[in-house]
Amino acid sequence: MRRIINYIVLLLGFQINIYAQIDSAGKLSNNIIEEDKISTHDILILRRTIHNSFRIINGHGTPTLGKKQLEFCIQHRFGQLSSGYKGAWGLDQSNIRIGLDYGLNRNITIGVGRSGMGKTSNGYIKWGIVKPDGTNQFKTAVTWLSDMAYVFEKNATGLNPYYNTHRMNYTHQLLISRNSYLGRHMFMLQLAPTLVHRNLVETTADANDIPLLVGNVRYRINDRIHLTGEFSHAFNKRIRNSGPPMAGAGIEFWTSGHAFQLFVSNANSINEFRYMTDGNNGRFGKGDLRLGFNIVRRW
Repeated sequence: MRRIINYIVLLLGFQINIYAQIDSAGKLSNNIIEEDKISTHDILILRRTIHNSFRIINGHGTPTLGKKQLEFCIQHRFGQLSSGYKGAWGLDQSNIRIGLDYGLNRNITIGVGRSGMGKTSNGYIKWGIVKPDGTNQFKTAVTWLSDMAYVFEKNATGLNPYYNTHRMNYTHQLLISRNSYLGRHMFMLQLAPTLVHRNLVETTADANDIPLLVGNVRYRINDRIHLTGEFSHAFNKRIRNSGPPMAGAGIEFWTSGHAFQLFVSNANSINEFRYMTDGNNGRFGKGDLRLGFNIVRRW
């Protein structure tokens, strides 16, 4: 009898709410659907979807926030594990970014953030061009991202004059993702053609424009736990002290309003223009990996 009562309460809860947010990992935060346009079967599909996690390790996913929705994110990276016991396996070092994201409407999200490396502030706009709806979460999602980062760190290049424009860096991405099944579990693959533009480079031999391809995967274990992966490859090798491609793998846990993402990555930075082109990214063969985590709170 208790199970029946709980089931009735659950159904009533679905009927009196618009589905701006379903629950846990199956959030429909950015797909607002009227209650008379969704069936119980569709709700079950939406609860299983993994399209709507906002970030994947370092980078963005295709989802945007719902209208007037707010997200607060703390991103933390430790030092290299290869530092050994003298460096507490990287725990003595840290790089933190604090970000705030806001949904202007269900298709457009804006965000700002500040990170310690380079004393860098960034702002971005994200436009959901093609979005899955309530009846077809397996549809391809397409989102455009444009990010501008400003480096406040003191000029150490010796360049004179040194203009404000020299501090600016830009990242543009076309994020394309799609859900499918891998065995009995849902699997998301995302590819993102990317262009990073750096206004100031170290030498004339370095390229200002760097085209890349970024890939992300997410594998659903259950409604609350997912495995994640990330990789980027730069096509322009004119990067001073060019290091290995950025790569990482992790696990994320979802609650009704929070996401906890734990991972290991060779990325040295958090901002887009750095971690995809940074010559200081660690080498896997030498164990130059970093532990990191993201804590996300959404309202």
